[in-house]
Amino acid sequence: MKKEEVMRLFPIETERLAIRLATMDDVDLIQTAKESVDADILRRWMSWSSDEGMSMQGTINYLKMVNDTSDKRFIALLGVDKVTGAHILSTGLDAEDDEFQIVSTGWWLSKGSEGKGLASEGMAALIGLCREETDMQKITSSHYEGNIRSGKLMERLGFQHIEKTHKTHRCHLDGEMMDEYKYELELRK
Repeated sequence: MKKEEVMRLFPIETERLAIRLATMDDVDLIQTAKESVDADILRRWMSWSSDEGMSMQGTINYLKMVNDTSDKRFIALLGVDKVTGAHILSTGLDAEDDEFQIVSTGWWLSKGSEGKGLASEGMAALIGLCREETDMQKITSSHYEGNIRSGKLMERLGFQHIEKTHKTHRCHLDGEMMDEYKYELELRK
């Protein structure tokens, strides 16, 4: 499938969430959500959380990049509360190839959304869509040292741990080199 075909599958809904494409109209929504989360959390575990990535300009640049029609491999997604439209979850699909056979994903939650099963609900729906409505073969994901909750969620979602790379990620919070734990989920056997 091409990016445009995958994009046409959205939005999808769960019991509590609408998962939809992120657009330039979401700059304030995403930036406010980033600013609501304890910066130490995002800066410790998110690869995009450099000074530039945390800034409003970083949010604008990110949305411009993912909405650029020449970028054929990345789809930015938001999980918003179905009733209020409030930001709950940011995620996406980052393809290794133009045909979206192998994609990578990750997520982060806004403040107040943790511990309620919302990441599990949203990511399970996204994985279900990838399995049932696309010809994707595999989804990969990873987390950095210490982010145990993400690792446990990956396992609950059916991902298998495949590799630990030693001290390959520089933490944006304190510059510490961190291990990366890599996972994959086969969609087709």
